[in-house]
Amino acid sequence: MTTLNAYASLLEYQNYVTARGQTITTDATDDAVIESLLRSVSRFVDEQTGRYFFPRVETRYYDVPDGTALDVRSLVVDGDLLEVITLVNGDGVTIASSEYTLRPRNQSPYLYIRLKDSSTYYWASNSASDLHDVIAVTGIWGFHNRYSDAWELGSTLAEALDTTETGTDVTSGTSFLIGDVIRFGDELAYVSNKLTNTLTNTRGENGSTAAAHDSGENVYIWRYMESLKAAVLETTLQSYKRRFGTSGTNVATITGAGVVLAPKDIPTVMHDFIQAYRRYS
Repeated sequence: MTTLNAYASLLEYQNYVTARGQTITTDATDDAVIESLLRSVSRFVDEQTGRYFFPRVETRYYDVPDGTALDVRSLVVDGDLLEVITLVNGDGVTIASSEYTLRPRNQSPYLYIRLKDSSTYYWASNSASDLHDVIAVTGIWGFHNRYSDAWELGSTLAEALDTTETGTDVTSGTSFLIGDVIRFGDELAYVSNKLTNTLTNTRGENGSTAAAHDSGENVYIWRYMESLKAAVLETTLQSYKRRFGTSGTNVATITGAGVVLAPKDIPTVMHDFIQAYRRYS
């Protein structure tokens, strides 16, 4: 079962529910159920906040700014922009990253792209003088409150990769977990299995395109926000325990009439996360 873009992995859940001094259970009977819950809870977060917290490569199109929102040098985007891969002006010219800045400067995600005051570029229409949907922003989109910490260097490729290989040899597999979203270049992949230093992964995930990569290229691991991971793990635990009419502490609540009361569906940690990161349009 795939848990692509689940905000916590099965192993992280197993560690979360294992008490101090105990060892992780080897009973895999409910693993599929738990993975399903992790995935469902993750998508619940997306729905409730109106945003997603995994990286996605996407091209979005914008009108030529008229200065109404900010100023004529600023292109306001309509999503959580984390990184620009390519910026193509309306006239088809690719604008180099040295010609613009991502704003706000000191936080993520970014809300708009501003051409530098020193830049000789300006936002342009296409050859037919169309002003709408002519500027293309290809980037990595998704929410992370500390994007500078989002990509952790996991290892380097121990071999060259073509566009179809799904067995990826790295110099060290220690940092990788099943369920990780990884990145080499501008390609995103999903780790479905690991055997020492060989990762089994699907290629070209989350809107990216599978590409050839050279040996020695860096392989990065996407690190979800810690507050998000905690909220997903606790909610998954509560949901799992609810199947048996017990709370997260394994205590069943029974009324005088003998009715089992399930724990609250949404624990406080999840409620607080949703309130903190909900998008209001």
